[in-house]
Amino acid sequence: MLQAALSGLTVFYVVAIFVNRELGFVEKLERPLILTALLFILTILARIERLLAERAGATVKVYSDRILFYQATRKATENARRRIYVTYFRSTSPTELDAAVEQHFEACRRWARSSPNHVFRRVLLNSDNPSMIDHLRQELVAVTRAQAIKRHYNISVLNDVAQDVGAISLGIYDDEQVFISYASGRDRIVGLGIRSREVVRDCFEHYYDHLWSNATPIQKCLESTAQPPEPG
Repeated sequence: MLQAALSGLTVFYVVAIFVNRELGFVEKLERPLILTALLFILTILARIERLLAERAGATVKVYSDRILFYQATRKATENARRRIYVTYFRSTSPTELDAAVEQHFEACRRWARSSPNHVFRRVLLNSDNPSMIDHLRQELVAVTRAQAIKRHYNISVLNDVAQDVGAISLGIYDDEQVFISYASGRDRIVGLGIRSREVVRDCFEHYYDHLWSNATPIQKCLESTAQPPEPG
């Protein structure tokens, strides 16, 4: 029960942050719609708790060490059979963090390249931070190379978020595993891993689909921000 409550609180925090800050819903929606959204979030929390209580095979693991968390996500990446849907919601490049984060990114690229049956998606934040601009360009190169060999490495970008959103990230691995993480500074991470097909399907798939549908493919994003050549 404690683990289910912790997972519920984490999901509430993730969704609430997006509703209130990241996606700007509070500024755009009328009060009745906001209340409806909050009721929906509470329904999700109850659903997660019930599913974890009912399913003997459902497991929850809490991480407080960044290296151990990314070891778990790399293992999930290597073992994934069909799809990986992840986010990276920081305004700075992974290269400005530690090696564990970079290794996770590289593991994702290797997995996507390894089979035409693998489908990879990542949602990133647009940012005017120079390191993140360079990272987006590197990701565009990776997307282009994957397309050239008929692989599915797909990156989209959220353009309407002006600030760092607290480094809350989500990762769905196949149909039965989800990771949520919140990074506080460079060295501290709070992570949660849930293994449950029902939790993934009923509580996170639609949320990720919403993020993906509101993001811009990286090709269009970088085309729209490209600087025109200076007149000669």
